[in-house]
Amino acid sequence: MADRQTVRFDMYEMEYKGGLINSELSVITLEEKHYEKYKDLINSCYYEMRKELNIQPYGVYCADLEELMEQKENIFLLMNSDEIICTVSCVKNEISKVAVNLKYQHHGYGRKIMEFAISYIQKQGNPPIKLTVTKWNKNAIALYKSLGFEIIKETTVEGTSTKDINGNWTFEFISTDGLSVS
Repeated sequence: MADRQTVRFDMYEMEYKGGLINSELSVITLEEKHYEKYKDLINSCYYEMRKELNIQPYGVYCADLEELMEQKENIFLLMNSDEIICTVSCVKNEISKVAVNLKYQHHGYGRKIMEFAISYIQKQGNPPIKLTVTKWNKNAIALYKSLGFEIIKETTVEGTSTKDINGNWTFEFISTDGLSVS
């Protein structure tokens, strides 16, 4: 395999067109003590997509501790004791990094954390609410549509995976056609 590869994949930008949502979900914001579990959750939830789309590295997606601590007030966790059930990030009017622990998938937690995110952004007064999703992620797209999101833009994004001298892969977007992707 080459030490550098370019990948292209299709993404949707979606916008919330539904009504007012009032979520009473009891979440907490990310703290440093949650970092390892948060990192494991994000990396495991995004692994299959990254592998299928050939976005190297497959199993390393989560930002480092320092970067996350700068954003911690925007990262919400639903907990079961000391276990993270699911998470979402809400920055201004954008929802991102939606992830449900594999153990808790298909039990409605994706819907609950999304309803929380919509409600949170609505209370902040930052419409329109937007998100991006890979076209590959059919389950997420179905969930988002059922909540009132509509596809407003489809584009092909491009990025480069590069292997360093130590054999570690990094990925960087080259072209996103104006989509907010992270």
